[in-house]
Amino acid sequence: MAKKLEKILESLGAVMIALLFITVIIQVVARVILSTPSTWTVEVGRALFLAVVFTITPVVLYRNALMMINSLHDLTKGKGRIILELVNDILIDFILVVMALGSYERTIETWAVEIPTVEWMKSGYLYLVMLIGTLLMLYFSVHNTVTRLKKGN
Repeated sequence: MAKKLEKILESLGAVMIALLFITVIIQVVARVILSTPSTWTVEVGRALFLAVVFTITPVVLYRNALMMINSLHDLTKGKGRIILELVNDILIDFILVVMALGSYERTIETWAVEIPTVEWMKSGYLYLVMLIGTLLMLYFSVHNTVTRLKKGN
């Protein structure tokens, strides 16, 4: 299931990057060529950027491709490294749980708050994107931890 979900998120992320690119082009054309600022493109661009981040980050986490400082990791071997990686995973999971709880609360609190320049978009939608992305990161993080523990490394 994790592999299928990874491919879906990767494809969805690519589509959103393309939409973000189109939104930016519309904004530039409106401002520079037509001399008419397009206010909706700013908000839609922000929303798409947020969606790209919270769609692609779970994929990066699943692939263990996050940037990290390896100093302590390189100093440990064997069981010490396994323990270090487990502690690291637990800390990441803790942060993701706190982030999920916070984005859930904000989703509920801001669900009906309108964004003035884009009337159909509500602030709660943006926090919902954060919540879903965070839960996907948590899923992949736990998946990676369980896989690592089963392998014993």
